[in-house]
Amino acid sequence: MSDTNAPDISFVIIGYNEGKHIRSCLESVRAINLPGARYEIIYVDGGSCDDSVEQARSVDGIRVLGGDKRRRAAENRNLGAEHALGRYIQFIDGDMHLDPEWPAVAMAFLDLHPEAGVVFGMLEETNPSFIFRVLQIDWNPVEGEADTCGGAAMHRREVFEKAGRFPEDVSTGEEPLLCWRVRNNTAHKIWYLDKRMAQHDLGYTSFRDYWKRCTTNGRAYIEIASRCWKTSDPFWKPNVIRNFTWAAIYIAAIIAFALAPLLLKVALLALVAAILIRLTFKTWRKGNPFAIAIGYALHCYFAKIPLAWGQLKWLLSAKR
Repeated sequence: MSDTNAPDISFVIIGYNEGKHIRSCLESVRAINLPGARYEIIYVDGGSCDDSVEQARSVDGIRVLGGDKRRRAAENRNLGAEHALGRYIQFIDGDMHLDPEWPAVAMAFLDLHPEAGVVFGMLEETNPSFIFRVLQIDWNPVEGEADTCGGAAMHRREVFEKAGRFPEDVSTGEEPLLCWRVRNNTAHKIWYLDKRMAQHDLGYTSFRDYWKRCTTNGRAYIEIASRCWKTSDPFWKPNVIRNFTWAAIYIAAIIAFALAPLLLKVALLALVAAILIRLTFKTWRKGNPFAIAIGYALHCYFAKIPLAWGQLKWLLSAKR
């Protein structure tokens, strides 16, 4: 890495108790294929209780920040960005493994497309089991313009600063709110490239992890939608309404099924099967294995329950 104070790109990696992952994450950044480009690597620790900071410091060429107190993801990313000098910033989470070819691809895209403020790519789940292959579908949309992206993405630093960095005054959903500001306040685009950006370890060990993530997503939907509800771009408003609507439909269907005669019960089951089959074939036609497509259909409709629950909890919370 060059010692210049004007790198082309800054890599900002954040982590909290990622001792088992952080070294391999940082080594993956050091192994990138970026000939001729100047870059810097910054690790920001969110107050880990394990040996994350020591692991990060053991990797050559890494600037380590934070670690002194507990910080949330948005605060960690902003702290790293505050010290970043590159015209582009690639944010990465500590449980990811960066693809060596991604930075060159993303930088070339941003160089050629000044209208793009953020570019992100495919996240590949490292766990090959069924449920993770199902969930991965949500992370990888069709290539082209997108409304939002996750925390791992490459940002044009000038646009990132103009958009106000990651908002720290929301409990969750800071990434989509930043993307909304990029699109609406800076008139730049968010772009998805069908190229592998990183490998990711979601780390689910039980159904409880799945439920917790879905309820957190539900809270993000309604918290961010509440900020944008009456704007010209009411981001996630349809999602919030749809989640509540499906939850109401489920409750009504359960009551109807319990009270209905046999013939109506059969009709209700047939309707449920038709809805699931429709989404299954739609997912399958996009190139996913049929079994994965079935799992994805079940996930999409079942997830409405914890999503709606997360939304309801936020509405009832006195802290919002």
